[in-house]
Amino acid sequence: MRKLIVVIIILTGFMIGINLSRKPNGFRSYQEVLAELINDAPMKTYCDSFYGYCIHYPEFFSKEVADEGFVRLGYWNNERFVIECSVLKAPDTSPVKVKMKELATQLHAEDQQLLRDSFILSGPVYENGNKIEGYRYYAKYVRNQKLWFSYTLFYPESCKSALTRLLRQIDRWEV
Repeated sequence: MRKLIVVIIILTGFMIGINLSRKPNGFRSYQEVLAELINDAPMKTYCDSFYGYCIHYPEFFSKEVADEGFVRLGYWNNERFVIECSVLKAPDTSPVKVKMKELATQLHAEDQQLLRDSFILSGPVYENGNKIEGYRYYAKYVRNQKLWFSYTLFYPESCKSALTRLLRQIDRWEV
């Protein structure tokens, strides 16, 4: 009899725990589902055959454009997500800090992070001088000799918390 009571108490506690962990409406938010999709997705690798840089991205992103020195990968599911990588020729050998300030001004960057031979910019997305409401970018620029390599993620601002894996991928990126 005592064992039965202990088993009932344990099962009751287990069921209460399960019910407390559920959302009131029984549904997860879009951001929670997106985070799970991104975190669980196998990563693919794209390597530019001419310049030799490589990036890793979730397999559910599809290649939209790939040309010498440029690639655009996209994902659309209620919202639009874009990864772009490109190569900028930089004949000047100005310091990294100078290039960061120049691009930060052009791209309306709100945040700037200076690294050793690279920098990270982030801010709102502009197209043809007009701000695209609700969208942001996160970009890393790496200098390699006289070239600048960029790896940028364009995303809905409301989904930033779900993109941790992709943002860390950009942070760690090297050419």
